[in-house]
Amino acid sequence: MIERKLEPIIIEMLEYFRVVAINGPRQSGKTTLQKKIAAKRGMAYYTFDKKETYEAASNDPEGLIAYISKEKRVAIDEVQMVPEIIPAIKLAVDEADRKGMFLLTGSSDLFKNARIKESLAGRMASFTLYPLSYAEIHHRDINLVDAFFSDDFNRIPFDNTLTKEDVVRAVVQGGYPEAYTLPPKARQAWYDFYIKSRITKDIATIEHVDLEKIMHLDVLLKVLASQTASLVNYTHIANAIGLADKTVKKYIRLLEALYIVERVPAYANNQLKRVIKSPKVHFVDSGLASYLLGAGVESLLLGTNSSLGNLTETFVYSELAKHASCARESIQIYHYRDQQQKEVDFVLESPTGAIVALEVKSGSNLKKEHFKGLLALAKSLKNKEFKGILLYSGDAILPFRIETYRFWAIPLQVFL
Repeated sequence: MIERKLEPIIIEMLEYFRVVAINGPRQSGKTTLQKKIAAKRGMAYYTFDKKETYEAASNDPEGLIAYISKEKRVAIDEVQMVPEIIPAIKLAVDEADRKGMFLLTGSSDLFKNARIKESLAGRMASFTLYPLSYAEIHHRDINLVDAFFSDDFNRIPFDNTLTKEDVVRAVVQGGYPEAYTLPPKARQAWYDFYIKSRITKDIATIEHVDLEKIMHLDVLLKVLASQTASLVNYTHIANAIGLADKTVKKYIRLLEALYIVERVPAYANNQLKRVIKSPKVHFVDSGLASYLLGAGVESLLLGTNSSLGNLTETFVYSELAKHASCARESIQIYHYRDQQQKEVDFVLESPTGAIVALEVKSGSNLKKEHFKGLLALAKSLKNKEFKGILLYSGDAILPFRIETYRFWAIPLQVFL
């Protein structure tokens, strides 16, 4: 069994909060992790995937919660299937006021579920379990977000015998536990089933959606995949699908709630500008995006599929999000674009305002112009701690000085 980096954090948080929730996409490993933690802590386990439990919870949520939590701490799987259970849990934890009473999992974001009206604010800590990171897959004891904010990049371990092909293979395989080891044809079949039987089905657990319009979902996912790592253009997407802009925005919000895509806001020193500037869209799993684009390892390496740059950037985003979920500090992820169209793919900001900026290049050559976005961002920052990193397919960590600024070139292989 692959050890999940989030496990010790969840166990610790059960000592401080009455409710701890593990959210994330279906098939990311939530149930496996929940069962493992529940067994360690002697928690009773229930799942709403089981028909009898689902019916009991739907018909008498308060009665069920009062009964199962009277003497034991409880783990409940797939809570989004019965939204009415949340007020019952709130009532139970307010009456008992015991730490670690409930360990919940959900395949949709409880805070974006229109059918859940109650809030567990002040009672619950919520964490996202993404698909497997490659640090988890390869049993590496490292958090790259923490490492990027450190003062010594030479301490970042990586295998310099890994090649660009190894990086591209990881991009295409993604990190879903059941999918990443499958051969290409089997993995394609897995993703096809995942979209048809999981994503479409789960949308109904969040919000009532016109079933005829759900038929547009396959097209929307493919259009979004073609725009992964790009600025969101709602009008372009709406025109391509034949839906209104507001409907497209609604569907993207639903896909976010299901942890299929995430919108990355723009970075600006002014908070208001962050809100009004266009976000970028990224798939949570680069393997799913690769499937939707028909991209395989060979076609990406040969250039017959032109998506390598965007898919590599999405892979990096996915890995950053996974490492950030377990990092020492809660960092925020942005992208940067100035009025001269100079861009930086990722801007990581710590609670203290320290900045780590990362530009992604799928090639192995280093040129001064590759750092122009990082240089523009560095010049725009005032009195902020700053590190600029170019991620590339080389085999060495190298310093790079432009004007008075020092940057770093770091191989993409550090993520593997």
